[in-house]
Amino acid sequence: MQKRYFETSIEVRYRDTDSLGHVAAPVYYEYMLQVYLAFMHDLLDIPSDEKIPQIMGKTSCVYVAPVRYGDIVLVRSSVTRFGAKSLDVEYLMDSEGMDKRIATGSSSHVMFDYAANAPIQLSEDFKESVMRFQGSL
Repeated sequence: MQKRYFETSIEVRYRDTDSLGHVAAPVYYEYMLQVYLAFMHDLLDIPSDEKIPQIMGKTSCVYVAPVRYGDIVLVRSSVTRFGAKSLDVEYLMDSEGMDKRIATGSSSHVMFDYAANAPIQLSEDFKESVMRFQGSL
């Protein structure tokens, strides 16, 4: 079975670009956060105005090729690892319509109980939801 990815298209805004007209490095982190939130709200079936029970612990991004104002960035994301209290997510960013990889990213998240202000165990229900959606890690 082929792995299924959560897909989101993002149109590059003028304010996303630097003095060379390329998407500025920090903006890729905004794209990853936007996609992560959409993915988790969808996966957990939580309305977008409610918090998801996870906090971000680490992010990284590798830039491959530039994109510019007006381009469409297709971001495919998936969970790649489950820990006892954490999970990792990957982001494959391509220039839509050009089949060109522009960046890859990753983030680590900790399951979190806001009321107790403490990390919690990753539930089996969450793992099952991920596997139902993706088919594999």
